[in-house]
Amino acid sequence: MADRLGAFGVLDARRLAARAERLADQGKIRPLADVRDDRIYLFSGQRDETVAETVVAAARDFYLEIGVPRENIVFHRDMPAGHLFVTEDTGVACERSAPPWLGDCDYDQARAILAFIYGDLAPATDPADNSFIRFSQRPYGALDGASMDDEGFAYVPASCREKPGCAVHVAFHGCRQGASEVGDAFVKGSGFARWAEANRIILLFPQGKPSTLNPRGCWDWWGYPGPDFLTKDAPQIGIVYRMLEALAASGAR
Repeated sequence: MADRLGAFGVLDARRLAARAERLADQGKIRPLADVRDDRIYLFSGQRDETVAETVVAAARDFYLEIGVPRENIVFHRDMPAGHLFVTEDTGVACERSAPPWLGDCDYDQARAILAFIYGDLAPATDPADNSFIRFSQRPYGALDGASMDDEGFAYVPASCREKPGCAVHVAFHGCRQGASEVGDAFVKGSGFARWAEANRIILLFPQGKPSTLNPRGCWDWWGYPGPDFLTKDAPQIGIVYRMLEALAASGAR
């Protein structure tokens, strides 16, 4: 993530796209055509010393290489933010990189993400405490081998409980930002719930946790549960997918 291997072609977008195409041809991931109409929001803070801007730029180049239109990608990189999720008024000073990994940067990143993906949003409203739900993640798979916590969180607006047909947005916390380390700081402090309540969006906050092979409680981007980490058979992805199936069965879309 610090781009120390860039010289060895690790960030070569064409190489990565070719690998993804091979995985799709083998049926290990969905066809790349399924991604080409997606909308991609990318962010790199100027004070982020954990994830180099070149790494985020490589993600942009990968999506361009597989055919996502340039207008479907936004790359925000002009803010002096540290390694954290950016908010209007919650968290540590914007330029810091410190728990709970939320930064007060006078920028509503939750709104920016949701608006770019879903379009115009109704004005935000205060989230309802009884709409935050803590649930057991154990029914959805083998958590210990996947470095996932016993419990996850969801936010289900009252209107979604009364009438089916809400969108579902999955919000993955950052490294060292799961509930085992910062409690519900990301769940309630990221700002997603303010927009979800007013726009009929159910939020799913799956929870990872630290383990021997994953001491910072990161989501799996390098293969610590095994070699299938970047396929449909990835343990964490399978667990989250089954959570989404359960939400769909309850009336969400």
